[in-house]
Amino acid sequence: MAVEQWLQAPFTHDPARRRTYPDDVYFREMAALLDERDAEETGRTLGGTTFVMFKPDAVVGRRIEPALDLLAGHGFLPLGAREVRVDARVCRELWRYQINAAPLAVIRAVDMILESGPPCLFVALRDTRGPRETGMSAAQRLSELKGSSKNRDTDGVTLRGALGCELMCLNFLHAPDDPADLVREVGVLVPHSHRNEVLTMLAGEPSPARTAGVVAAARRLCAAHPAHPLAPAPGSARPARADSAGALARVGELAAGQGGLALWDRIVIAAHLVEGLPSEGTALIGPPPGTRLNHPRATGPTQGATTPAGTRSARVPAPAAVAPDH
Repeated sequence: MAVEQWLQAPFTHDPARRRTYPDDVYFREMAALLDERDAEETGRTLGGTTFVMFKPDAVVGRRIEPALDLLAGHGFLPLGAREVRVDARVCRELWRYQINAAPLAVIRAVDMILESGPPCLFVALRDTRGPRETGMSAAQRLSELKGSSKNRDTDGVTLRGALGCELMCLNFLHAPDDPADLVREVGVLVPHSHRNEVLTMLAGEPSPARTAGVVAAARRLCAAHPAHPLAPAPGSARPARADSAGALARVGELAAGQGGLALWDRIVIAAHLVEGLPSEGTALIGPPPGTRLNHPRATGPTQGATTPAGTRSARVPAPAAVAPDH
């Protein structure tokens, strides 16, 4: 099957992706692997599964288990997990077509978060409601559910809102926008020698044992890294908003460790500094076009689930249609 075949509906409906991804090496490499698999089964996998990547702030902020409970309430069950390292170079590759428009101060603040120590946790998910019931792929539905880190809801109706996302850079998670993005991003995040393993993981079936394995992986990761409230240190004032150049200089100082503060205290300051900075261009590729549908009402986390300070109510109403970001 040619590369272009994996860029037809229902894998993407976006002309920009169809124009660009045939020249993207990660997509081309992944398409070659997909061609070695049964096309019909692979099509079902790409339609019915996706992934969520929990960032280091989700680890130290203890948001992973509450997020897994919320996802289960929306019909997304885990299939497996693996740790992935996202350094500055991988960050630029993963968000290559969006990061071009970001202020340099924001990019530097994101580097601080991603290189803070904890790896990211890649969790494969099956949408148990499926495209036939929802009218969209698993990737599309989760992309809407996650919510925007820029235009945040205040009622906890999106995943990020329910987890207490208050700053653009401390947004806890990432998920691909459509199946074509899923294909490309697995290529970016996973070394070549392990990509078939991840494709097999995505093609699996959910089970209590798989869920328990993912929860155990999340707990091991959290146990290895101290918690942080992701709030300014007691007695410190939130920094005044700076212009782009001033913010870049200050974030550089924070990244260099000036001031004697602990790393995550410096990261929180940097996240406040860059909040509200305007974009410096137009993203090369934005969210896919199309009608956004409301999601069924979630049941929320299971009883007894630990909810960290700063997260919203355990019961989450149906999320409103939002324009997802990256």
